Amino acid sequence: MNWLRQKGADTIFVTLGCCGLTVFLSTGMAWASGEGGHSMWPDFFYRLLNFSIMVAVLVFLFKKMNLKGYFSKRTETISNTLRDLEEKKKEAEKTYEEYKQKLARLDEETDRILKEYIEQGEREKAKIIANAEKAAAEIRQQTDVAIEQEIKSAKEGLQKEIAELSVTAAEALLKEKIGDEDQKKLVDEFMTKVVEAK
Repeated sequence: MNWLRQKGADTIFVTLGCCGLTVFLSTGMAWASGEGGHSMWPDFFYRLLNFSIMVAVLVFLFKKMNLKGYFSKRTETISNTLRDLEEKKKEAEKTYEEYKQKLARLDEETDRILKEYIEQGEREKAKIIANAEKAAAEIRQQTDVAIEQEIKSAKEGLQKEIAELSVTAAEALLKEKIGDEDQKKLVDEFMTKVVEAK
């Protein structure tokens, strides 16, 4: 009789009671509508006996089939499934939060890398400008040196040319102004100086 104390025992009794009442009422209606010459009680008892046998067979089958075990297993399976789904939901939410944080960090990382590249570009720009200025200064210095050398060379060339022209002009002037005596005198003075220098 432990099965009567189960969770659904009340439901079974209510169902059996409703079925019995239906049989009883339908028998009464059949008796009232029939020809009144014979008693309805034997027919009622046969029907009640038939119904009782059917209920006993159903109760026996339900016990034999272990419906309690089936429904408890089914309840356990559903509760396990719900528990698993809750765990999966929590894991999915955790994964979602992790990816959300990773995306936030990715944005920060992207900004940091971009800023770093901009700073590196600025440093390279400054280095290129410094190298260009240094190269321009060297080119200016080389140009200045080349110009000074050209000016010096031109001065030396002009001085040489002026000296040659002066010598030529002096020679021509001397030839015109100096006579034979003056020439002899100059040669003697030159020779004396050469002898003294030795």
